[in-house]
Amino acid sequence: MGGHTEHSADGGGAKGGVEIAMALRDYIVNQFWWKLLSLLLAALGWLTINTMLQKEESLQTSPVVTSSTRSFAMVPITLLTSSFSSNRFRTYPETVSVDIGGTAGDLQKLQPGQIQAFVNVTDAGEEKQFRKPIQIQVPRDFTIVSMTPTNASVERITSSTK
Repeated sequence: MGGHTEHSADGGGAKGGVEIAMALRDYIVNQFWWKLLSLLLAALGWLTINTMLQKEESLQTSPVVTSSTRSFAMVPITLLTSSFSSNRFRTYPETVSVDIGGTAGDLQKLQPGQIQAFVNVTDAGEEKQFRKPIQIQVPRDFTIVSMTPTNASVERITSSTK
């Protein structure tokens, strides 16, 4: 009888291992979609709360910077031409009004000569009159809020020979 008991104990041990493996498998697979949905909702809740905490933290640490604007009227328009071109051009209008944005202290220090307005006529071709966009260049701490006008009429100056 003792041998028979040992044999059933070995068989029972192997069977018990299979039962434990099946129990773990059933624990994971049983109602799998509900468990997956619960996991996704938990992750979404964590992401929402974590994002809100980060936004609140950044609002507390970021200083309030106020932006101001300053107007510059009568900024002269320069023509950008090719060094190989012998053509001469005239723009209408000759000046542009520009509103520049930045901090109040920086705007007070900004000089009109630091603002450059130009029209690129390097690709003018043989046209006598045409319109081109006016481009504005400002120092890097500033932004262009608006400008008037945005385009310039360009006329080729021809010299008459007599």
